[in-house]
Amino acid sequence: MEKHEGGEWKMRFVNLKKIMWGCLAFVSTVLSVMGYYPLIPAVYGVYCLDSEHTVLFYIGLFAGMGYFISIPSMCKYLFIIAVISFVIRLYKWKNEKNICLVTSITAAVSTAVMNMSVAAFTDFENVKCVLAVSEGLIVFSAAFVFCRGYEYISAFRFKVREETGGLLPDREEAFRSAVFGLSGIITRANAMTAAENESKLPDTGERISREVTGRLCACCEGCSVCWTSDASVSDSIKMLVEAVCKRMKTEEIVQNRYVKGCPHYARMVEAANEAFARVELNEAWYRRLTENRRIIASQLDAVAQLMDDWGKAEKCIDKRRRLRLSRIYVAAREKGLIVENAHIYETAGHRICIKADVYTKEDGGIEAVKYVQAVSRAMGVQMRQAHETVSIITDELSTVVLYEENQFYALSGVATKKKTGSQANGDSCSMFQLDDGMYHVCVSDGMGSGKQAQAESTLVVDLLEKLLEAGFSRESALKLMNSAMVISAGEESYSTVDFATIDMYTGELELTKTGAAPSFIKSGKGVSVIENESLPAGVDAAQESVHSKNTLQSGDFLVMVTDGVLEYLHVKDRQEKLMDIIAGVKSDNAGVLAQEILDRVLLDTGGYAMDDMTVVAIGIWEK
Repeated sequence: MEKHEGGEWKMRFVNLKKIMWGCLAFVSTVLSVMGYYPLIPAVYGVYCLDSEHTVLFYIGLFAGMGYFISIPSMCKYLFIIAVISFVIRLYKWKNEKNICLVTSITAAVSTAVMNMSVAAFTDFENVKCVLAVSEGLIVFSAAFVFCRGYEYISAFRFKVREETGGLLPDREEAFRSAVFGLSGIITRANAMTAAENESKLPDTGERISREVTGRLCACCEGCSVCWTSDASVSDSIKMLVEAVCKRMKTEEIVQNRYVKGCPHYARMVEAANEAFARVELNEAWYRRLTENRRIIASQLDAVAQLMDDWGKAEKCIDKRRRLRLSRIYVAAREKGLIVENAHIYETAGHRICIKADVYTKEDGGIEAVKYVQAVSRAMGVQMRQAHETVSIITDELSTVVLYEENQFYALSGVATKKKTGSQANGDSCSMFQLDDGMYHVCVSDGMGSGKQAQAESTLVVDLLEKLLEAGFSRESALKLMNSAMVISAGEESYSTVDFATIDMYTGELELTKTGAAPSFIKSGKGVSVIENESLPAGVDAAQESVHSKNTLQSGDFLVMVTDGVLEYLHVKDRQEKLMDIIAGVKSDNAGVLAQEILDRVLLDTGGYAMDDMTVVAIGIWEK
């Protein structure tokens, strides 16, 4: 029913448009200026731009010309119309660049030339020449105004989207709710299981005592004698079990003879050790099960949070910026570019993002930078092209995404030194900027040194980068990375994570440390330290990373180092020493700054690296 009504309204609009073109053609023949009819070529020039032609236009045009215009003038304007039609259609077939200006010039020149030709074959007078040129100027002005208005009206008619961040918001909300619900069920089940086990199960010592007495005392012929004549047997067995739980050596337990007079004491010690081993193994598996449940719950939370972030990340504001949207179509057409399906979005940081399908009819294509310039002029805001988009716009439809240009840009430098005698550097780092204007820096120090440590730190860095590129937030990416490390890491396999995000629009720095060394901010001649204490990644899935926020100004540097840079400085206050080293480097080059810091640290250690060393320097400047 709704589809039928939509089709009916569309048909009514098409019919109304045809009637309006017919009326406009008729009205253009009414206005006369000193015997000339400048609106005829101007209106016809605009009509040539319309893709949907109608016979009503020609009916209105010929009816008006037959009623108001003389036969000679009619022949003149019919010839002008033919010239305009031929030139405009030929030009539109070739390209769409500056079509408004070309239409106006064609209509004006053809009108002026025709008038001059008529004057040359009749009485050639200066007045007629002036009138011919004057009509050409009037035609140019009218055609340009009409063409520009037609372009804006045509662009204004393009379909706009509702203010929503997704195509199926109801389904997205249902998905988020379902995933959050699954996470809550697993978390509650985990808590209930833990509570039940704590309330029902006896402690480890009592469980071992029961197993020992059940296996040996219950089967012993002297059980009734021991337990009736000596009431302290139970306490003696408890002392034996306590010694086993404290991991005393078997020989020492046997020698102490906790249960006196028992002929099966050696077997009792052996049974207690076996029971303790089983209990310990069961508890380890239970802890692992509980940990895995918690990891699954946290991963489900991260996925649900990702869906929530996607829903809030970009909101279409076509309705609020409809005029700007129409200006994009017109400005791009002036560059010879044809835009389809353009939409304006507002990001979570209240920045502009524009997505559109673009192509051109020009041979060889047009540089994408011209489209960026056109959109920037239309929006009144400098725009930049998203990563991994086309550099040349051709006749094939390409989706081009533009973001509002950021205020700052960042340059980074890295200096590394592997542990003396080691085969590989166990530190890894990555620097990258995403389309949302966030510059991310990740430095990881794998436990130990060599290829194993390098593999662990590389895994951390690569995983964080992929998660952020996929659209996960900082917090969700860090939680997923940590839970993945908990699952994959062994008992002695952890990595530190030093993760910084710099907002290239505001210069705001957010630094997250997971067992990482302190970082430093160099601002002019001053140096400040950022130090947060936390466990390395992979120790506990429930651990929370420590965050800190600062604001960087143009010319400031963020210096991030691994433990090996600080730990082996031969001074009492290592942080103060490193701050003096950073302040003493005068270079504004990030690469030089990082290398000189490392070189001066190595001077203090005599050139010997007792651990892997990495220094990362990031400087930001205003564009």
